[in-house]
Amino acid sequence: MEDKYSIKNHVYKTLKEAILSRKLPPGKQIVENTISTKLKVSRTPVRNAINQLAVEGLVEIRPNKGAFVINPTLEEILQAYSLRKELELMAIDVSINHLSDSDMDELERIVKEEKEALFKKHIANYLNANEKFHLAIVKQCKNKFLIEFIEKLISQTSIYLMLFDVFFEDSSSQPYGHKEHLEIIQLMKQKKHKEVKICLAKHFDNAISSLDVQSDYSDLEGIFD
Repeated sequence: MEDKYSIKNHVYKTLKEAILSRKLPPGKQIVENTISTKLKVSRTPVRNAINQLAVEGLVEIRPNKGAFVINPTLEEILQAYSLRKELELMAIDVSINHLSDSDMDELERIVKEEKEALFKKHIANYLNANEKFHLAIVKQCKNKFLIEFIEKLISQTSIYLMLFDVFFEDSSSQPYGHKEHLEIIQLMKQKKHKEVKICLAKHFDNAISSLDVQSDYSDLEGIFD
């Protein structure tokens, strides 16, 4: 018989995959009884799995109402991206002066990872590479508070990418983000502060324009079949 951790981990992975693969829509209530009955487990591991997803920002727990897949408003998404863009523009203006040749080589290596994940449409690997790219630049600004704020916003906007980026739909066009990252690298190598900030701003604007809500979802019970 599986131990409690294994059961909780199975429920957690199943729910997380359902959210990230867009089988469960933003705003969908996650009912403990439904999951417990379907998987023939107690409600405790189900509740623990839901709490872990809440810590990661994928689920919102509302007092006296229950747990729901996070469902940000368009305004909240735009606010997060707008603030992140302004802070990263501030950081990159300083970071350019501190990035070494080896740093540039590492950024190019990360972009190769990103490109491979994009063409395979592997969202987890893509998000990991995308986060590493931006943080590798941001951390060179040497401003502890600015780095912390941006890290939080990167985590939040990554969730929005997972839930709403149209690229990960089957009918989407070919990826472009890695090409913009390569352009940013080349401009940083040339110490072109103004041009790199324009390029980064455009990069964020394109990311925002690629967000949309997927409408084809399954019922909660169906994800465990």
